[in-house]
Amino acid sequence: MKTVIAAVVATGLLAGSASAQPTASTWNGLPDRFQVDAGYFRIDANTLLRYDSPQGGAGEVDFEQDLGLEETADTFWVDGTWRLGRRHQVKLAFTRLSRERAGNSLQREIVWGGETYEAGLTTTAASSSEILGGYYRFALYRNDRFEIGPTVGVGYLWLDARIQATATVNGQSRTLDEGRSMGSVTGAVGGYANAWLARKLVARADYLYIKVSPESFDASVTDWRLAADYYFTRNVGVGAQYKYNRYSYDRGVLKSELGGEITYQGGQVFLSLLF
Repeated sequence: MKTVIAAVVATGLLAGSASAQPTASTWNGLPDRFQVDAGYFRIDANTLLRYDSPQGGAGEVDFEQDLGLEETADTFWVDGTWRLGRRHQVKLAFTRLSRERAGNSLQREIVWGGETYEAGLTTTAASSSEILGGYYRFALYRNDRFEIGPTVGVGYLWLDARIQATATVNGQSRTLDEGRSMGSVTGAVGGYANAWLARKLVARADYLYIKVSPESFDASVTDWRLAADYYFTRNVGVGAQYKYNRYSYDRGVLKSELGGEITYQGGQVFLSLLF
């Protein structure tokens, strides 16, 4: 998958080199060749997954409502942008989230991996995900203070989910432990816009979406953000944004794979570096 993302970045490099020219001084004196953003992400998470076994036994599990995972979580993310020419940019972004909850009492019966977890069982549940994306941007219109254009890219989602439970029935202990991992390509198309509201203040917006339905599954990705950055020196600034990411992957009831829907949304604050 790293090769696929590298191919998207390489496409941007070729497009940029075809019309590359030395970057002229910007109107506000700030560099715009490289930008690196990294910071704190306080998210609201919703994780609705289904893991069917080859022997059957299907059911959706809400990891927050059924298994007690925190509906909010802290995580770290990093995002890098390279301006190849006046109209060409490539971006790389990475986000990771991991949560675990022990000692939760099931309030209803659930089915996971072909196993039935009865109400009243004490469970330990864990869920983690990593998202890596590579994108190419082209500015259809650009002047000193504003640019807008389309975005195309690919990414990859790693998802792990596990449910454990132990019960004692008639003096005998029974343990259930079912986990599953998956990885999936996440393509995306959309657009972006940047607008300098003042010499040191910029507003940014991004929107990405794709839906595909090959063979026996449906997959979709929705990803958008609204942000503002303020640079108090030539190279260092701070930013704040609201970000929304929804990933849906439904393999159908006949597939013994992990599927479902995860949604992340919330506010971010970050450090922004310009070079």
